[in-house]
Amino acid sequence: MADVCAPTVSVIVPVYEDPAGIDRTLDALTSQTADSSVYEILAVDNGSADRTPSVIASYRDRFPNLVEFVVEDETQGSYAARNAGIARANGDVFAFVDADMSVTETWVEDVLAAMRTAEYVGFDVAIEGAPTDGPVVAFNHATEFPVERYIDEQRFAPTCCLAVRREVVETVGRFDPRFTSSGDVEFGRRVHAAGFEQTFDPSVTLSHPARSVSELLAKYVRVGRGLGQRRRFYPERFDRHPLFSPSNYLPTLSPTRLRESARTVQSRTGQSFGLPTLCVFYLLENLLTLSMVVGRLADAVESRRTGQSFFHS
Repeated sequence: MADVCAPTVSVIVPVYEDPAGIDRTLDALTSQTADSSVYEILAVDNGSADRTPSVIASYRDRFPNLVEFVVEDETQGSYAARNAGIARANGDVFAFVDADMSVTETWVEDVLAAMRTAEYVGFDVAIEGAPTDGPVVAFNHATEFPVERYIDEQRFAPTCCLAVRREVVETVGRFDPRFTSSGDVEFGRRVHAAGFEQTFDPSVTLSHPARSVSELLAKYVRVGRGLGQRRRFYPERFDRHPLFSPSNYLPTLSPTRLRESARTVQSRTGQSFGLPTLCVFYLLENLLTLSMVVGRLADAVESRRTGQSFFHS
Protein backbone atom coordinates (compact mmCIF):
# COMPACT_ATOMS: atom_id res chain seq x y z
CA MET A 1 0.00 0.00 0.00
CA ALA A 2 1.35 3.42 -0.90
CA ASP A 3 2.18 6.06 1.69
CA VAL A 4 -0.86 8.05 2.81
CA CYS A 5 1.01 11.39 2.71
CA ALA A 6 -0.17 13.78 0.02
CA PRO A 7 1.72 13.14 -3.24
CA THR A 8 2.79 15.53 -5.97
CA VAL A 9 2.04 14.73 -9.59
CA SER A 10 3.95 15.03 -12.85
CA VAL A 11 1.54 15.19 -15.79
CA ILE A 12 3.28 13.78 -18.89
CA VAL A 13 1.83 14.63 -22.30
CA PRO A 14 3.50 13.11 -25.40
CA VAL A 15 2.74 14.75 -28.73
CA TYR A 16 3.70 14.46 -32.37
CA GLU A 17 2.55 17.00 -34.94
CA ASP A 18 -0.72 17.95 -33.30
CA PRO A 19 -0.66 21.69 -32.52
CA ALA A 20 -4.40 21.94 -31.99
CA GLY A 21 -4.45 18.87 -29.74
CA ILE A 22 -1.58 19.97 -27.51
CA ASP A 23 -3.07 23.48 -27.27
CA ARG A 24 -6.37 22.04 -26.09
CA THR A 25 -4.72 19.79 -23.52
CA LEU A 26 -2.27 22.35 -22.14
CA ASP A 27 -5.04 24.94 -21.90
CA ALA A 28 -6.98 22.57 -19.64
CA LEU A 29 -3.95 21.52 -17.60
CA THR A 30 -2.80 25.09 -16.93
CA SER A 31 -6.31 26.11 -15.79
CA GLN A 32 -6.44 23.87 -12.74
CA THR A 33 -7.66 24.75 -9.27
CA ALA A 34 -4.66 22.91 -7.81
CA ASP A 35 -1.73 25.02 -6.73
CA SER A 36 1.28 24.87 -9.04
CA SER A 37 3.40 23.69 -6.11
CA VAL A 38 1.74 20.24 -6.19
CA TYR A 39 1.99 19.48 -9.90
CA GLU A 40 4.04 20.02 -13.03
CA ILE A 41 3.33 19.52 -16.72
CA LEU A 42 5.88 17.91 -19.01
CA ALA A 43 4.94 18.33 -22.67
CA VAL A 44 7.14 15.96 -24.67
CA ASP A 45 7.52 16.71 -28.36
CA ASN A 46 8.44 13.61 -30.38
CA GLY A 47 10.26 15.39 -33.20
CA SER A 48 7.42 17.41 -34.73
CA ALA A 49 8.16 19.42 -37.87
CA ASP A 50 5.06 21.62 -37.69
CA ARG A 51 3.76 24.24 -35.24
CA THR A 52 3.59 21.84 -32.29
CA PRO A 53 6.91 22.95 -30.69
CA SER A 54 5.93 26.62 -30.90
CA VAL A 55 2.60 25.90 -29.17
CA ILE A 56 4.41 24.13 -26.33
CA ALA A 57 6.97 26.95 -26.12
CA SER A 58 4.18 29.51 -25.78
CA TYR A 59 2.79 27.69 -22.75
CA ARG A 60 6.25 27.27 -21.23
CA ASP A 61 6.84 31.02 -21.61
CA ARG A 62 3.47 31.87 -20.06
CA PHE A 63 3.77 29.32 -17.25
CA PRO A 64 7.53 28.97 -16.62
CA ASN A 65 7.07 27.41 -13.17
CA LEU A 66 4.49 24.90 -14.34
CA VAL A 67 5.16 23.77 -17.93
CA GLU A 68 8.39 22.10 -19.02
CA PHE A 69 9.17 21.60 -22.71
CA VAL A 70 10.85 18.21 -23.24
CA VAL A 71 12.11 16.94 -26.60
CA GLU A 72 12.50 13.29 -27.61
CA ASP A 73 13.56 13.33 -31.27
CA GLU A 74 15.93 10.37 -31.32
CA THR A 75 13.34 7.59 -31.00
CA GLN A 76 10.01 7.94 -32.77
CA GLY A 77 7.13 6.64 -30.67
CA SER A 78 4.81 7.71 -27.88
CA TYR A 79 6.37 5.32 -25.34
CA ALA A 80 9.83 6.75 -25.93
CA ALA A 81 8.31 10.21 -25.45
CA ARG A 82 6.65 9.14 -22.19
CA ASN A 83 9.97 7.73 -20.97
CA ALA A 84 11.63 11.08 -21.70
CA GLY A 85 8.98 12.73 -19.55
CA ILE A 86 9.53 10.23 -16.75
CA ALA A 87 13.27 10.94 -16.85
CA ARG A 88 12.62 14.65 -16.21
CA ALA A 89 9.72 14.29 -13.79
CA ASN A 90 9.93 15.33 -10.14
CA GLY A 91 6.56 14.11 -8.85
CA ASP A 92 5.65 11.19 -6.64
CA VAL A 93 3.02 10.23 -9.22
CA PHE A 94 3.24 10.10 -13.01
CA ALA A 95 -0.08 10.86 -14.72
CA PHE A 96 -0.27 10.34 -18.48
CA VAL A 97 -2.60 12.27 -20.79
CA ASP A 98 -2.76 12.24 -24.60
CA ALA A 99 -2.39 15.46 -26.54
CA ASP A 100 -5.96 15.79 -27.76
CA MET A 101 -7.76 15.23 -24.49
CA SER A 102 -9.33 17.63 -22.04
CA VAL A 103 -9.89 17.55 -18.29
CA THR A 104 -11.99 19.48 -15.79
CA GLU A 105 -10.43 22.25 -13.72
CA THR A 106 -10.33 20.00 -10.63
CA TRP A 107 -8.68 17.08 -12.44
CA VAL A 108 -5.25 17.42 -10.83
CA GLU A 109 -6.81 17.64 -7.37
CA ASP A 110 -8.91 14.57 -8.19
CA VAL A 111 -5.82 12.64 -9.32
CA LEU A 112 -3.93 13.62 -6.17
CA ALA A 113 -6.82 12.45 -4.00
CA ALA A 114 -7.08 9.15 -5.90
CA MET A 115 -3.34 8.50 -5.61
CA ARG A 116 -3.02 9.03 -1.86
CA THR A 117 -3.11 5.27 -1.30
CA ALA A 118 -3.18 3.87 -4.85
CA GLU A 119 -0.29 2.47 -6.86
CA TYR A 120 -1.56 2.04 -10.43
CA VAL A 121 -4.92 3.51 -11.48
CA GLY A 122 -6.87 3.73 -14.71
CA PHE A 123 -9.35 6.59 -14.94
CA ASP A 124 -12.57 6.88 -16.92
CA VAL A 125 -12.61 8.35 -20.43
CA ALA A 126 -15.72 10.12 -21.71
CA ILE A 127 -16.31 10.31 -25.46
CA GLU A 128 -17.32 13.80 -26.53
CA GLY A 129 -20.56 14.22 -28.44
CA ALA A 130 -23.84 12.38 -27.94
CA PRO A 131 -24.48 8.86 -29.26
CA THR A 132 -27.32 10.39 -31.26
CA ASP A 133 -24.84 12.53 -33.22
CA GLY A 134 -24.44 9.72 -35.75
CA PRO A 135 -23.51 6.04 -36.00
CA VAL A 136 -19.74 6.69 -35.94
CA VAL A 137 -19.98 8.71 -32.73
CA ALA A 138 -22.27 6.05 -31.27
CA PHE A 139 -19.70 3.40 -32.25
CA ASN A 140 -17.05 5.37 -30.34
CA HIS A 141 -19.29 5.41 -27.27
CA ALA A 142 -19.96 1.69 -27.53
CA THR A 143 -16.43 0.43 -28.14
CA GLU A 144 -13.74 2.92 -27.12
CA PHE A 145 -11.99 2.92 -23.74
CA PRO A 146 -13.55 0.10 -21.70
CA VAL A 147 -10.91 0.85 -19.08
CA GLU A 148 -12.41 -1.16 -16.23
CA ARG A 149 -12.57 -4.28 -18.41
CA TYR A 150 -9.00 -3.77 -19.55
CA ILE A 151 -7.80 -3.67 -15.94
CA ASP A 152 -9.92 -6.60 -14.77
CA GLU A 153 -9.29 -8.90 -17.73
CA GLN A 154 -6.02 -7.79 -19.31
CA ARG A 155 -4.19 -6.16 -16.39
CA PHE A 156 -3.50 -2.78 -17.94
CA ALA A 157 -4.90 0.72 -18.32
CA PRO A 158 -4.43 2.77 -21.51
CA THR A 159 -1.69 5.35 -21.09
CA CYS A 160 -4.08 8.16 -22.02
CA CYS A 161 -5.80 7.74 -18.63
CA LEU A 162 -3.17 6.17 -16.38
CA ALA A 163 -1.58 7.33 -13.13
CA VAL A 164 1.19 5.34 -11.48
CA ARG A 165 3.38 5.83 -8.43
CA ARG A 166 7.06 6.62 -8.97
CA GLU A 167 8.11 3.60 -6.92
CA VAL A 168 6.16 1.31 -9.23
CA VAL A 169 8.13 2.54 -12.25
CA GLU A 170 11.38 2.35 -10.31
CA THR A 171 10.59 -1.29 -9.49
CA VAL A 172 9.38 -2.61 -12.86
CA GLY A 173 11.12 -0.21 -15.25
CA ARG A 174 9.81 2.27 -17.82
CA PHE A 175 7.85 1.60 -21.00
CA ASP A 176 9.45 -0.46 -23.76
CA PRO A 177 10.16 2.26 -26.37
CA ARG A 178 10.12 -0.21 -29.28
CA PHE A 179 6.34 -0.45 -29.25
CA THR A 180 4.10 1.33 -31.74
CA SER A 181 1.08 0.17 -29.71
CA SER A 182 0.55 -2.29 -26.82
CA GLY A 183 3.35 -0.75 -24.77
CA ASP A 184 0.74 0.03 -22.12
CA VAL A 185 -0.34 -3.64 -22.12
CA GLU A 186 3.22 -4.89 -21.68
CA PHE A 187 3.91 -2.35 -18.94
CA GLY A 188 0.67 -3.16 -17.11
CA ARG A 189 1.46 -6.88 -17.18
CA ARG A 190 4.85 -6.17 -15.60
CA VAL A 191 3.18 -4.10 -12.89
CA HIS A 192 0.72 -6.91 -12.18
CA ALA A 193 3.47 -9.56 -12.13
CA ALA A 194 5.39 -7.47 -9.59
CA GLY A 195 2.43 -7.62 -7.21
CA PHE A 196 1.25 -4.02 -7.33
CA GLU A 197 -2.46 -3.33 -7.00
CA GLN A 198 -4.21 -2.14 -10.15
CA THR A 199 -7.52 -0.33 -9.79
CA PHE A 200 -10.11 1.56 -11.83
CA ASP A 201 -11.40 4.88 -10.51
CA PRO A 202 -14.47 6.13 -12.42
CA SER A 203 -14.65 9.28 -10.29
CA VAL A 204 -11.73 10.78 -12.25
CA THR A 205 -12.60 11.44 -15.89
CA LEU A 206 -10.87 12.69 -19.00
CA SER A 207 -12.59 13.70 -22.25
CA HIS A 208 -11.59 12.34 -25.66
CA PRO A 209 -12.94 13.49 -29.04
CA ALA A 210 -14.90 10.89 -30.97
CA ARG A 211 -12.65 9.44 -33.67
CA SER A 212 -13.66 9.67 -37.32
CA VAL A 213 -13.66 6.56 -39.51
CA SER A 214 -10.19 7.39 -40.86
CA GLU A 215 -8.87 7.95 -37.33
CA LEU A 216 -10.35 4.64 -36.17
CA LEU A 217 -8.73 2.83 -39.09
CA ALA A 218 -5.35 4.42 -38.36
CA LYS A 219 -5.67 3.50 -34.69
CA TYR A 220 -6.37 -0.15 -35.46
CA VAL A 221 -3.45 -0.38 -37.86
CA ARG A 222 -1.31 0.71 -34.89
CA VAL A 223 -3.06 -1.84 -32.68
CA GLY A 224 -2.25 -4.55 -35.22
CA ARG A 225 1.39 -3.53 -35.25
CA GLY A 226 1.39 -3.67 -31.46
CA LEU A 227 -0.07 -7.20 -31.47
CA GLY A 228 2.74 -8.36 -33.69
CA GLN A 229 5.38 -6.52 -31.67
CA ARG A 230 4.38 -7.85 -28.28
CA ARG A 231 4.41 -11.44 -29.54
CA ARG A 232 7.74 -10.80 -31.22
CA PHE A 233 9.41 -9.01 -28.31
CA TYR A 234 7.91 -11.13 -25.51
CA PRO A 235 6.86 -14.51 -26.98
CA GLU A 236 6.99 -16.15 -23.56
CA ARG A 237 4.46 -13.70 -22.11
CA PHE A 238 1.90 -13.26 -24.89
CA ASP A 239 -0.22 -15.72 -26.84
CA ARG A 240 1.04 -16.50 -30.32
CA HIS A 241 -1.54 -16.70 -33.10
CA PRO A 242 -0.59 -17.43 -36.72
CA LEU A 243 -0.53 -14.32 -38.86
CA PHE A 244 -2.15 -16.06 -41.80
CA SER A 245 -4.93 -17.80 -39.89
CA PRO A 246 -8.31 -17.48 -41.69
CA SER A 247 -9.86 -16.42 -38.38
CA ASN A 248 -8.06 -13.10 -38.71
CA TYR A 249 -10.18 -12.26 -41.72
CA LEU A 250 -13.60 -13.57 -40.71
CA PRO A 251 -16.38 -11.16 -39.66
CA THR A 252 -16.11 -10.27 -36.00
CA LEU A 253 -19.87 -9.96 -35.66
CA SER A 254 -22.16 -12.46 -37.31
CA PRO A 255 -25.68 -11.29 -38.22
CA THR A 256 -27.08 -13.42 -35.41
CA ARG A 257 -25.05 -11.40 -32.91
CA LEU A 258 -26.41 -8.02 -33.97
CA ARG A 259 -29.11 -8.20 -31.32
CA GLU A 260 -26.54 -8.96 -28.63
CA SER A 261 -24.45 -6.07 -29.92
CA ALA A 262 -27.51 -3.80 -29.69
CA ARG A 263 -27.98 -4.70 -26.03
CA THR A 264 -24.31 -3.96 -25.32
CA VAL A 265 -24.56 -0.59 -27.03
CA GLN A 266 -27.68 0.30 -25.09
CA SER A 267 -26.12 -0.67 -21.76
CA ARG A 268 -23.03 1.48 -22.41
CA THR A 269 -24.70 4.50 -23.98
CA GLY A 270 -28.25 4.47 -22.65
CA GLN A 271 -29.46 4.63 -26.23
CA SER A 272 -31.14 2.04 -28.40
CA PHE A 273 -30.40 1.90 -32.12
CA GLY A 274 -32.18 0.50 -35.13
CA LEU A 275 -30.95 -1.92 -37.73
CA PRO A 276 -29.32 0.72 -40.02
CA THR A 277 -27.03 1.92 -37.22
CA LEU A 278 -26.21 -1.64 -36.18
CA CYS A 279 -25.29 -2.43 -39.78
CA VAL A 280 -22.83 0.50 -39.67
CA PHE A 281 -21.42 -1.00 -36.47
CA TYR A 282 -21.06 -4.34 -38.22
CA LEU A 283 -19.23 -2.75 -41.15
CA LEU A 284 -16.92 -0.77 -38.87
CA GLU A 285 -16.10 -3.84 -36.75
CA ASN A 286 -14.94 -5.69 -39.83
CA LEU A 287 -13.05 -2.76 -41.30
CA LEU A 288 -11.18 -2.42 -38.02
CA THR A 289 -10.43 -6.15 -37.98
CA LEU A 290 -8.90 -5.82 -41.44
CA SER A 291 -6.98 -2.73 -40.27
CA MET A 292 -5.42 -4.80 -37.49
CA VAL A 293 -4.40 -7.40 -40.08
CA VAL A 294 -2.78 -4.63 -42.12
CA GLY A 295 -0.89 -3.55 -39.00
CA ARG A 296 0.28 -7.09 -38.30
CA LEU A 297 1.43 -7.45 -41.91
CA ALA A 298 3.34 -4.17 -41.62
CA ASP A 299 5.03 -5.44 -38.47
CA ALA A 300 5.79 -8.74 -40.20
CA VAL A 301 7.51 -6.89 -43.05
CA GLU A 302 9.50 -4.87 -40.52
CA SER A 303 10.51 -8.00 -38.61
CA ARG A 304 11.63 -9.66 -41.84
CA ARG A 305 13.67 -6.57 -42.73
CA THR A 306 15.43 -6.78 -39.37
CA GLY A 307 16.00 -10.51 -39.73
CA GLN A 308 13.37 -11.80 -37.29
CA SER A 309 11.06 -14.66 -38.20
CA PHE A 310 7.39 -13.63 -38.30
CA PHE A 311 5.40 -16.52 -39.71
CA HIS A 312 4.48 -17.72 -36.23
CA SER A 313 4.01 -14.31 -34.61
